[in-house]
Amino acid sequence: MAKPTQAHLSRTLKRNEYPAIKQRTKDQMEYYMGAKLIEVGVNPKSAIYRWSLEIKNNQETWTYSAYWGESKDKLLSGEMPLTGTELIDCARANAKQGLQTTAQLCGYQTDINKFQEALQEAGKQAGITIDALGDLLSESKNVRGRSGGEVAPDSSSSL
Repeated sequence: MAKPTQAHLSRTLKRNEYPAIKQRTKDQMEYYMGAKLIEVGVNPKSAIYRWSLEIKNNQETWTYSAYWGESKDKLLSGEMPLTGTELIDCARANAKQGLQTTAQLCGYQTDINKFQEALQEAGKQAGITIDALGDLLSESKNVRGRSGGEVAPDSSSSL
């Protein structure tokens, strides 16, 4: 019998749940995944992790996935590249590491052009404009791609 090389853990929450409860649930999922990997003899630090989100009506299902061994190798080789919102989430999480590293972690190995094309297409599907990886680092862009503005008093005396 072949040994498993990936694990998935899902939780369904109400879409209008408090953000603190959602964050606590995600933190618990990360903890449980690490404990499960240790239980099956896998070093949690050797795995690659991915989040995914599925929205149906007034519920959202969060899935936390871990890949190690053969599955990790396939993910990093380009056989299982991410797409859609999963790609955007991965690219945003890893953008500070640079274009080449981010492309590899998102499953595009060294094919930077294919990675950038897929990222732009995922952005179009999500309703945001992504011209370059650096666009995901911008703090002034919200989910819909509109620029934000700073709200502050005219002077320190007019607080």
